[in-house]
Amino acid sequence: MIKFILTIWVCSFLGGQACMPPIQSSVMYDSWYECSRAAHQESMKMMSNLGYKIVNRDKIAMKYRCEEINSI
Repeated sequence: MIKFILTIWVCSFLGGQACMPPIQSSVMYDSWYECSRAAHQESMKMMSNLGYKIVNRDKIAMKYRCEEINSI
């Protein structure tokens, strides 16, 4: 059965692009759709936790990948 695992990077686009080490979800998603929606929801939470000032100052954005994996 195919599942998807979510990986998110918190990146600063201040003077180029520099990303923190990836954060991999422990949840496996049943579809690309579910994984992609979760990426956006988690990204919003992360941005909220960082706050308006830091996100604007450091030009923070999130990158994500939903990687297809075979599960047993």
